[in-house]
Amino acid sequence: GDYHACVILDAGTVKCWGGNSRGQLGLGDTQNRGDQAVEMGDALPFVELGAGLTAQAIVAGSGHTCALLNDQTVKCWGWNVAGQLGLGDAEDRGDKPGEMGDALPAVDLGAGAKVTRLAASGSHTCAVLSDGSLRCWGFNASGQLGLGDTSNRGDEPGEMGNDLKPAVSVAAETPVDVTP
Repeated sequence: GDYHACVILDAGTVKCWGGNSRGQLGLGDTQNRGDQAVEMGDALPFVELGAGLTAQAIVAGSGHTCALLNDQTVKCWGWNVAGQLGLGDAEDRGDKPGEMGDALPAVDLGAGAKVTRLAASGSHTCAVLSDGSLRCWGFNASGQLGLGDTSNRGDEPGEMGNDLKPAVSVAAETPVDVTP
């Protein structure tokens, strides 16, 4: 991200540090981590992904973070001004207690959707599904979602799931390959 970073450890657990003004570290608060040595290593909390869930890939936008999970779903947290978390609203997640883990819903990409690749950039997120289609959501002022318009997606009800159409083209940074 612009001011934060995350890592996947051997067991598929996640730790994030850096700027946290919008909950992008996924720790249930807005306290920065890593600006003091005593906050790192074993003192740095794990991000709660949910029961039985581990991260296969992690990507960061300007102020949001998304993880591709072992069940081929995606969970996103942090800044959500334009729907970049893909949850059908513009509420930040991960900035208050009780918003992570099982309480954080997976991004609805349609019935039976399985994600194979994930990318985030600025205030938008994209996923390649197992059927080869590309789905993007979040900020779209320049058409970066590849949908032929400039309307944000994911910030209002009825924009995700089967209603989120495949993208034609995309402007996202390095996608991550994942082999389940």
